[in-house]
Amino acid sequence: MLINGDLIRIPQGTVIMASENKVEEIVPLAVATKPRMGIVIETKIVDDGLIKVLLDDEIFLVDKRVVQLVGG
Repeated sequence: MLINGDLIRIPQGTVIMASENKVEEIVPLAVATKPRMGIVIETKIVDDGLIKVLLDDEIFLVDKRVVQLVGG
């Protein structure tokens, strides 16, 4: 179970989506070309399958089923 502030690993091939849009209008921005590290910002958003993640000073949405908790 992820909580706010957790350090996570985002595997290669994960779809990264914009966080500014409403959940009904979520648009994929990119696919991770290499594994990335991020911090969970928010786990309780409208769509239960997505979490807000801080990556490189920007906030994105990713599927919580593919992220891996680091050191947990």
